[in-house]
Amino acid sequence: MAESVTTLLSSIPDEWGPKFKASSGAVAHTQTGPNSVKFNTPCHIALVMFTPQPGREVSLNSDRKSVFLAPIGTLEIVPASADLFARWKSPKENLLLAMAPQKLSRLAGLEFDTEDFEFRPLALGHVDEKALFMANLIRDEFQAGEPSNHLYVDSLLTVFSTYLLRKYSTLRDRPVPRSRGGLSPKAWRDVQDYIRANIAQQLSVERLAAIAGLSPSHFVRAFRQTAGEAPHQYVLATRLQVAEQLVITTDMPLWKIAGLTGFANHSHMTAAMRQHKLTTPSALRRARLVR
Repeated sequence: MAESVTTLLSSIPDEWGPKFKASSGAVAHTQTGPNSVKFNTPCHIALVMFTPQPGREVSLNSDRKSVFLAPIGTLEIVPASADLFARWKSPKENLLLAMAPQKLSRLAGLEFDTEDFEFRPLALGHVDEKALFMANLIRDEFQAGEPSNHLYVDSLLTVFSTYLLRKYSTLRDRPVPRSRGGLSPKAWRDVQDYIRANIAQQLSVERLAAIAGLSPSHFVRAFRQTAGEAPHQYVLATRLQVAEQLVITTDMPLWKIAGLTGFANHSHMTAAMRQHKLTTPSALRRARLVR
């Protein structure tokens, strides 16, 4: 994780809400009463408002403060190295997406064949329903507890970041190749082999896309078309399949099997198996012993 993103997250008080770091960026779901912030942004930031903010005050690289109504779904983008001041006079809930400059430039290169871009200024109180939809998907992960499927959140952050580049940066008018179809047979085999060989690791969309020789956004679409499910769903199913085999065919401790198959811990593996297989590792092992 780029140091600039870590620096930003560490500056957000823990009591404001949960934070999550993935390969593609980081995100924080914050809820805090009337407050204000003033700092130089160490990375690119996007904010999506879940609650309205009447009388919101913002200044960017200036002492002049603008006061405006920020409705639900308001999107704000703050480039890296900007001097930001913001004040809100009522309780606020929002999603903050943090993107390291080097990481976002790399994503731009993969998606648009150039790493050079600048974000365009947004009108104050600009509402983006699509950004709100993606933000709600990420918030759902937080509300279900600590996000346990890293690849799913990483996918959402990758898609979100690509959307911001495509709509709100100088890359907006740049033609994007429209690739159709799923993964080639070779790419599909290579991706499957890589997932199984690295099932214990936290997999990223960028790495899987590189294995397939595609941009991250095209990879997500092509993978779903080939596999019939999203990458994170396929990886979870593979983890459960390997874990089930190890539970049944070995005497390995369950906590160790969880680690070897990419689950956060024994409880995470048990919860996933109960939800998707309608059984548990302990039940599978007991059934094996009574045969």
